[in-house]
Amino acid sequence: MICQAAGALQVTSPPFNASQAAAGRLVYARACGICHGSNLQGGAAVALAGSAFAKTWGDGRHQGMDFFDAIAKQMPKNAPGSLSAADNLALTAFILDSNGYAVGAEPLTLAGLAGALPVSPQAPAAAVSAASSGPPAVFPQPPPTVLPASGSAPQDAQLLHVPDADWLTYNRTLAGDRYSPLAQINAGNAHRLQVKCIAQLGEMGSFETSPIVLDGQMFVTTAHKVLALDAATCAVRWSYNYVPVDPEHLPGNRGVALYAGRVFRGTTDGHLIALDALTGKLLWDARVADGALGYEITGAPVAFDGKVFTGDAGADTGIRGRIYAFDAATGALVWAFDIVPRPGDPAAATWGGSTDKGGGATWSSMAIDPVRGLLFVPTGNPAPDFNDASRGGDNLYTDSVVALDLATGKLSWFVQQVPHDMHDWDTAAAPALFSRGGLNVMAVASKNGLLYQYDRDSHQTLSQAPFTTRSNVEALPSAAGVHVCPGALGQYNGPAFSPLDGRVFVAAADRCNVLTRAEPHYVPGGVYFGGMFRMDPPALQSGWIKAFDALSGHEVWSVHRKDPVLAAVTPTAGGLLLTGDMGGSFLALDARDGRVLYEFATGGPVAAGISVYAVAGREYIAVPSGSSSRDAASATAAATLIVFSLQ
Repeated sequence: MICQAAGALQVTSPPFNASQAAAGRLVYARACGICHGSNLQGGAAVALAGSAFAKTWGDGRHQGMDFFDAIAKQMPKNAPGSLSAADNLALTAFILDSNGYAVGAEPLTLAGLAGALPVSPQAPAAAVSAASSGPPAVFPQPPPTVLPASGSAPQDAQLLHVPDADWLTYNRTLAGDRYSPLAQINAGNAHRLQVKCIAQLGEMGSFETSPIVLDGQMFVTTAHKVLALDAATCAVRWSYNYVPVDPEHLPGNRGVALYAGRVFRGTTDGHLIALDALTGKLLWDARVADGALGYEITGAPVAFDGKVFTGDAGADTGIRGRIYAFDAATGALVWAFDIVPRPGDPAAATWGGSTDKGGGATWSSMAIDPVRGLLFVPTGNPAPDFNDASRGGDNLYTDSVVALDLATGKLSWFVQQVPHDMHDWDTAAAPALFSRGGLNVMAVASKNGLLYQYDRDSHQTLSQAPFTTRSNVEALPSAAGVHVCPGALGQYNGPAFSPLDGRVFVAAADRCNVLTRAEPHYVPGGVYFGGMFRMDPPALQSGWIKAFDALSGHEVWSVHRKDPVLAAVTPTAGGLLLTGDMGGSFLALDARDGRVLYEFATGGPVAAGISVYAVAGREYIAVPSGSSSRDAASATAAATLIVFSLQ
């Protein structure tokens, strides 16, 4: 516990004994180690020892019962509440013991957790005093130092007209259609694909990057690393490892933005950093939001018109999400837009009560219409999940796509896919912008399992069609639990558009959940749920890959996979559709009818963007494999980049 004595903080530990900690070690190995690491070092989930634990739990702001509840009610991630009370107490004792707390003679009990969790040996009591005094910090915070870049590419002209050989944004172009105009690898020769090179990136955990390629140099990310590779040989040219300075909560990253000689990425503790594209040197570091409150930046930024655009992730920790534009050269804030409106904003009336912990994350990436000067941003669920008692109304602007003025951040228009979300059905992935049949169209794939197509001029809905199993969708979470499809986890990536035949493609993770409702309990930086979700067992999970007509929304073909499909879909001018599944397969399908033309077992779940590019006239396909995220089939795979080409 923490108590005040003689003007100084005194630290004591909740009582636990050695035998209880030893029992907790066995529980940890059985239920936790696969995600958090065999030695609590982290992996698919956050570290539970050392400085990471100290930053999150050891600063005196949290109560001991909060820490126990986080374990007992939220873990294991896919089966929350499945451990006994004795196992959870033993697990808590083991984690405390592993972090250097004193072992006593008495076992840990619920009564012993009644006070504040003690300051960890890695977080001295002085830090608590400093953290609890003074005015609150103001965010974003500008970079303390700014260095110039040694290069200048790409510029706006290249982003407006991406060279056929390059892949310059998460979804290749500003419009985000993921279409590659390369055709050297095609439906007639895809069966001849072979592995050209492999790069082991040296990190376990979420691996959801979409490789960026410019002039034969590739940029990829893991949760903490940025690597520059030779795009033809996989040789590492430089590597940068970001060490979080604030607490991190859900380690993951979707990729980088490349602009004016700089590589931009978000961090697991809410920073936006700029690296030199030629050397990997840190040029500036802007602290965008408070990682201690659950803020992070997982999405791949987008850069254009002298600015880099990003947004907050972390809706499930009770953040208030925002979208930002920063000066690409200096990291200075240009503008910010509140996804969750502040008092005085007319949209605040759609929340009923308070919006100070309203969620509204941005998880993936964004799209840009440079002609209209608009930024299109997908937004996440309102908080708390599964319990709406404090947020009556539509909860604008969550579960939407908002169109913002590139220069000012002012709202131009929006469409909301799920008003008043009760199922955690984010609009998690960026839309695809394209023109077809005289119409300017925006395709959006929501976690509610519907593909929407909108007219970007009239803002009217052109069509909506299911792309995965939808059942019991009107049922609301209850204390007893309801079974709903789709579930709360799914749809990491969005739709893709091919101008060859005017089709929109989308993939899906067909995974249902049992949703329960409970009273929400807010702990700064902790999971802020008004209930829980429990996934169906792996044997009942599967996936879909589907093609739709770009205007009517009619389904053209459908392929069912035995494993969930979370990877992006990439159509090419060669008549291919490229993707991968959580069973580890990389797939090349015939875009006309969905026939599998080539399949390769990569050795780890594929949940990322598959990029197509050319070096010295030869076409390549980059496949990130080994995503060990909380919902992967394997939480022990390592981040691996596999590059394919023809024999």
